[in-house]
Amino acid sequence: MTASPIPSPSNLLRRFMSVRDQTELLAQPLSAEDQTIQSMPDVSPTKWHRAHTTWFFDTFVLGPRGIDVAGVDPTYRYLFNSYYEAVGERHQRTERGLLSRPGAAEVGDYRRRIDDAMCALLSAPIDAETAAIVELGLHH
Repeated sequence: MTASPIPSPSNLLRRFMSVRDQTELLAQPLSAEDQTIQSMPDVSPTKWHRAHTTWFFDTFVLGPRGIDVAGVDPTYRYLFNSYYEAVGERHQRTERGLLSRPGAAEVGDYRRRIDDAMCALLSAPIDAETAAIVELGLHH
């Protein structure tokens, strides 16, 4: 079995931004209130999903590589963890629609700051482990 080739930085960066932009495009027509609604216990609100996918890159890509993004609220580690018990406690899935804060605009700001850090990271060659974790996050 041969190892998968490491994607070129430009290709992985392009794919990263395409996925991240698609999520924002889908969320754009929704009001802040629309993004908070949880229609059923097993469906996460849009705002929470936008934050959780950002938390994934913050927690599993940037943090372990010593990239600390200034201004990230430490409570996000708890609020946007979904099922990663090894990472720590988490807010209950069935109660995600009860989170009024952070607001949709704050989640957007969090996404922009983490995306900027990820773009800087992905603009240079990365190792296979980092590429694999980024790939997992893109499928998240």
